[in-house]
Amino acid sequence: MLPTGTVLYAMYASLGECSIAGISLCSSQAILGIRPKDKLNGDFLYYYLLALKPKVKMLGQQGTQANLNKQMVQDFRLVLPSLREQVAIAEVLSDMDAELEKLEQRRDKTRALKQGMMQELLTGRTRLV
Repeated sequence: MLPTGTVLYAMYASLGECSIAGISLCSSQAILGIRPKDKLNGDFLYYYLLALKPKVKMLGQQGTQANLNKQMVQDFRLVLPSLREQVAIAEVLSDMDAELEKLEQRRDKTRALKQGMMQELLTGRTRLV
């Protein structure tokens, strides 16, 4: 069992994908569950691993599908700022993610509105002149 707050890290196929468990869960060996200790903030680790994703994709052992092994991940070296700074960094990045989500929702709504307007105008149901 992996507790809530565990950082979930893809070891096979979707190399470098990660998330944070919102509930307790079980997983296969394709997902590495990382439970941060006292000196490491889970949210900071999540963003750190996201930043490593391009490098990790190149590290994967090639075969039928690319994969990592536990030793490769254990060999990752993290330069850790103080726990207070880790929390501050994670909060800034989380706030940016929230802002991006709002902008993406606005963009999607605007696209849908444009699609509807195109339908009205191009079929002649709405006339401008």
